[in-house]
Amino acid sequence: MIQDIRQSILFTKYMRLLGWETEKIDSNYIYKRKFPLIGYFAKMPRPNMPIDLDKIKVYKQSNKIFRLKISPLVDQSDQKYQQYQKKFIRSGFKIDHDTFNPTTNYLVDLTPEENEIFNNFSEAKRRAVRRAIKNGVFIKESNDLDSFIKIRQRQYLPVWFLVGGEMKSLWKIFYPQNASILLAYHPKNMNAIAGILLLFYKKQAYYWFASALSSGKKLFAPTLLVWEALKLSKKRGCTIFDFEGIYDERFPKASASWKGFTKFKEGFGVRKIIYLENFYL
Repeated sequence: MIQDIRQSILFTKYMRLLGWETEKIDSNYIYKRKFPLIGYFAKMPRPNMPIDLDKIKVYKQSNKIFRLKISPLVDQSDQKYQQYQKKFIRSGFKIDHDTFNPTTNYLVDLTPEENEIFNNFSEAKRRAVRRAIKNGVFIKESNDLDSFIKIRQRQYLPVWFLVGGEMKSLWKIFYPQNASILLAYHPKNMNAIAGILLLFYKKQAYYWFASALSSGKKLFAPTLLVWEALKLSKKRGCTIFDFEGIYDERFPKASASWKGFTKFKEGFGVRKIIYLENFYL
């Protein structure tokens, strides 16, 4: 059975560092956080089905939870997709149009040989990889979290101060066995111009954070980074590379900011996955 990284013991430790309380309902973790006066907000990310919805409703009521969200780990290839959808709605859950986990995704199969994976790229992506190499961009696997944080802070000006804390907590829990950073360097001044933070769990690699400076984008560093990330993930024994979300036409408002990311992620030999909607109670 596939288990998402959000349902791992490592992720519960990470969530606790961020101030969330963690509990387990049957075989799935649920995370809750208290807000003054109004009570708890709770979420159950990527639980495996089936789950006991009556038990979840009792949990919500007994813990004074004002809103509870669930993003089931079910995609349209599951024969019970529609059955699960109807079950949630009959149990009083509503479709969440402000999703907290991506509802559509791209995956890359890492089981073929490296050459075959590369040849599955679109011509534009293969050309971009070659251009980055020709431009002198080079990639290093690194534990230099601070350099990656600086790239993200420059990208997210003027709210740079919001970047860093979450990444440090993530790194503290997952590194070194389950996390790695790839940094792209400028050929002239040797400064990091782009990076990816990868997570690894049960033979699946997750494209968790990615950032690039404008200079890195001009040199096609992000595309070369993905190619190197795919190769590294394969070497670490992963069979799936998870791009962690793309634009979903079912929720145009919630996923509007993902349009640019979606265009970038296209062309890497991906397979599109459409998940069951997120629900709330």
